[in-house]
Amino acid sequence: MTKSKFSHPVKFASTLGLLSVLVLSTSTSTLAQPSQPASSPARSSTNLTVKRQYGTCPQKVGLTTLLIPFEGGAEHTVVANTRAIAGSARVSSSGKKFVEYEAPLQKAYASCVGQATSPELRAYRFRLGNGKVYFRVDVGWADGTTQITSRSLSAGLPYVRWIATE
Repeated sequence: MTKSKFSHPVKFASTLGLLSVLVLSTSTSTLAQPSQPASSPARSSTNLTVKRQYGTCPQKVGLTTLLIPFEGGAEHTVVANTRAIAGSARVSSSGKKFVEYEAPLQKAYASCVGQATSPELRAYRFRLGNGKVYFRVDVGWADGTTQITSRSLSAGLPYVRWIATE
């Protein structure tokens, strides 16, 4: 079997044609996709340092946050990770702009008097005293419109969802 002197140009043309179709279909499908939002959900876990005033205190208390931006605002979800230092929580007081939970401290920390806050997460505050940990979410400081939309417990842990809009 002998090769035609034109077999290489045919292979080249076929390959070039296939590449052209791939490039054209890729650019068309890329153009057809909806644009991605400028911001996407952001989840973080943070340990706030407990500033001890008296007694035996835990060094840190955990906080998990989820921020879901939307046009003109954001939805915030926060879970206080108090399991390592306390028992199951319950809502002790609440309003449109705040909610406070309390949970009994473990025996090792029952004498603790202290607090844990963060300037970056100023809506959230832990206070330890009277044998309990108090977790407060207060969204009244924020500019615009804020509202707590859900206050509940997740496996005995304080769980709060709130929104902020311009």
